[in-house]
Amino acid sequence: MSVPYQRVSNATVQDIIFYDPAAERRAAQMNVNWDNYFHVGSQEILYQLEFGWWPKYCDTVLGASYYTNLPNGALISSFNPSLLIKNDQTLIRLDTFMAVKIFYESIVSDVSNVNDVDRANYDHALRRYTFEWEKALQLMNFYDLNQDAPNGPTTKLEENWTADVDYFNGDRRYF
Repeated sequence: MSVPYQRVSNATVQDIIFYDPAAERRAAQMNVNWDNYFHVGSQEILYQLEFGWWPKYCDTVLGASYYTNLPNGALISSFNPSLLIKNDQTLIRLDTFMAVKIFYESIVSDVSNVNDVDRANYDHALRRYTFEWEKALQLMNFYDLNQDAPNGPTTKLEENWTADVDYFNGDRRYF
C-alpha cells in the first residue's frame, strides 16, 4: 500500500453497541479491546478502497486519476486516505462491521472455542460487511477529492448522481 496506517472512519465501540450489541456482549465476556480489531479492519478496508474502490471512483469522477508521481519520479496510486470523510455513515458502518467480522473470525478460527452461535454471528457480520461494501461501491460520496467538502457531498444531486449504478447504461468509463 502506498499510504501508512490510519483509520478509515470515526467508528467507536458505541457504534458496535448500536449495530451489533450481541458482539459487544460477547467481547465483554472475553475482555476484548476493540481498538485492535478496528486497527486490523481499517487496514483491510484501506486495501479494498485503494485497489477495488479507487479505480471505479476514478472512472466515475472527473478530476480523479489512478496514479500520481512522487518527487523522485516514482509512480504510485493517487488514493489518499486522508481525504476520506471519516464521519460518513457508510465508512462508519464498514469499519464497524469489519471489526465485528474480524472479532468473530478470531473466535471461529480457534478450534477449541468454536460454537454454532459464534459461527452464525461470523456469517452474519460477513454478510453485513459485504452488503455495506456493495453500497460503498455504488455511493462513492465519502471522499473529498477537491478538499472542499469535508463533511460530505455538497448537494443531494451529487450524491444521487454518484449512487446511480445504471447511469450511462451501467458503464461510466465514457462519462
